[in-house]
Amino acid sequence: MGATAILGGCAAKPAPAPQPAPVKETSAAALVDHAGDSMETAVEVPADAPDEGFRFENDWIYDHFGTFRRQGGGTGNAAGRRYDVVEIELKNGEKHKVFFDITENWKRWTPPK
Repeated sequence: MGATAILGGCAAKPAPAPQPAPVKETSAAALVDHAGDSMETAVEVPADAPDEGFRFENDWIYDHFGTFRRQGGGTGNAAGRRYDVVEIELKNGEKHKVFFDITENWKRWTPPK
């Protein structure tokens, strides 16, 4: 019995439990989807999108904003890329500009026959 008490006192202490990593706080603004807000975050239209990407753009806008009305827009070049900018108005009157990178789709365009 005395030997058990002596051996019990010599037992190795268990290793401390690992501490969880601290939780990194993220602001609500950082969680906002900025896709399409600018040329830097332009939505890439697939090269094989039919109808010059028009339907792809409309579907993307609807999926992200809901019902909308196209108010205008245009195309342009910057830094070797081609962009389509679509101006829309939502049901509640909010207005937005949505940027699409149409470079690859544009390269495949052929005039109608």
